[in-house]
Amino acid sequence: MLDNKNDDIFLSRWINGELSPEELHEFQSHPEYKHYAKIKAGADALDLSEYDIDTALNTIKSGKQTSIDSDQNPVIKLWPYAAVAASIAIIFGLFFFNTNDSISSSYGEQLAVTLPDGSEMILNAKSEVSFDKNDWENNRTVSLDGEAYFKVKKGSTFTVNTANGNVTVLGTEFSVDSQASLFKAVCFEGKVRVQSGQEQIILTAGKGYRKIAKSASENWVFEALEPSWINNISSFRSVPVKYVFKELEEQYNINIETKQLDTSIIYTGTFPNNDIDVALKTVFSTLGLQYQLLQDNKTVVLDN
Repeated sequence: MLDNKNDDIFLSRWINGELSPEELHEFQSHPEYKHYAKIKAGADALDLSEYDIDTALNTIKSGKQTSIDSDQNPVIKLWPYAAVAASIAIIFGLFFFNTNDSISSSYGEQLAVTLPDGSEMILNAKSEVSFDKNDWENNRTVSLDGEAYFKVKKGSTFTVNTANGNVTVLGTEFSVDSQASLFKAVCFEGKVRVQSGQEQIILTAGKGYRKIAKSASENWVFEALEPSWINNISSFRSVPVKYVFKELEEQYNINIETKQLDTSIIYTGTFPNNDIDVALKTVFSTLGLQYQLLQDNKTVVLDN
């Protein structure tokens, strides 16, 4: 039960009240039953009278996601069309009980995830997280490759581990960006402790930390209440342009040929994550460069 390819059928029958008394009793004794019941209770409370099922199904098929409202529970938000499409096991597994404890976002996608204690995280494009759901109560630790925004419920220590450093909190809102040679942590509420190599720093609300490659770390202050990419705007503050190109590639699933360009050029600016034409024009005009998006809509080359 809940361990084979018939999981979606079983959960659909449970949702529809079609289990036999014996099956229901067995399911209620399952260690994850209470989690499924909690989600179902929240879904049952939704008002679906105005829900556009056709649009939702098309969204699933296309694999596209619009900007996520960080104040809504994404799992419950996905429930209506998950039930209609009879893909219940997939939805539950993705957001709560993924057998590999690993979740990743695709090109140009923001993915909202609710952790077992109710803490929330939103993944930016081409990012991956993993965590141990079975030991979450005793070990609130997330491993991150890429960028994510966290809203952490108060409780035991919550740690985000990356290849470049760690961020530890008790309950707050913050974001972490970890790439091959870049590590950034930004605190929007509360307090976080950042550990990178031998360096340790405490960030309070409105403060950020960044380290690029072997250069000295940087600190700055800001007034934003959340990362700009939550609202489909990528922003950069004095970073090598190679990171800007990488973000363009991850948001739009393109490849930018940079053989003729010094990618260590420093860039400050923004671009939208929902309009490729505007994004490319914004970045390349700022750099004073001419470019072409080839007919495959996947490759950007620089004009001589």
